[in-house]
Amino acid sequence: MERILFASDLDNTLLFSYQYRQAEDKCVEYLDGREQGFFTRRTLELLPLVERKTRFVPVTTRSVAQYQRIRWPENCVPEYAAAANGGILLVNGAVDREWYARTEALTAPWRGELAELHSRLLEVPVSKRCRMVDDIYLFAACDSKEEAERIGDLLTGTTALETAVSGRKVYFFPPSINKGEALKRLRERFLPERTVCAGDSVIDFPMLRAAGLALVPDGVELSEAGGRVLCGPGGGVRFPDFVLESVLKEADAGPGACSMSGLCVPRLRPE
Repeated sequence: MERILFASDLDNTLLFSYQYRQAEDKCVEYLDGREQGFFTRRTLELLPLVERKTRFVPVTTRSVAQYQRIRWPENCVPEYAAAANGGILLVNGAVDREWYARTEALTAPWRGELAELHSRLLEVPVSKRCRMVDDIYLFAACDSKEEAERIGDLLTGTTALETAVSGRKVYFFPPSINKGEALKRLRERFLPERTVCAGDSVIDFPMLRAAGLALVPDGVELSEAGGRVLCGPGGGVRFPDFVLESVLKEADAGPGACSMSGLCVPRLRPE
């Protein structure tokens, strides 16, 4: 049994793009030879401590290939990571076959609809690229947030797939593939006493709502939360450090303690 399961989104939660880079930040991801993803110096100091005090599992919409681009420091490489919106569990970099077999069963009823929607998206008159991610879900990348919202509005109600718009991308997920379901499966595996989750977008909401403690940036309204919600500085490089510092404070506090300042929402259901 694990004491604390820390399940966290990556992009804009722990990892941030070159747009926010500061002089002391470290590049940990390259794309086509160009610097792409960064950790702050403080994040690099805190990650090894988080690794020792919690079961840290990144939960990301990234494909397996995109996740494996990240060059984690040797002293804090996560043993487990849930990629493809939780549909694929990596254990020391290898696909967990039992987890994936369950995902295949959950997604089987939706494969025809995913393929049909993929064809329809290719005909939508908005500049974009669209593709399937690890044969699990579909997304379209647009030139602007407004175009992504337009596609989402256009297709919402025409498909039973779950639609989510995040930034310039619109996603289409089988209803059984979400980060909340991934957290449920991780709990079944690790049997933690408590769960802490961090995220910044609507795609993270199913996981955050199921957390004992949810860490979100200022301005993110998390309705129907089942546990405590703690808001931190949003945007750029400040939020990742807040997340890890908060996780360590929670790890050092006793079960059920609200040791941190912020918004504490009463627990509505037990973990």
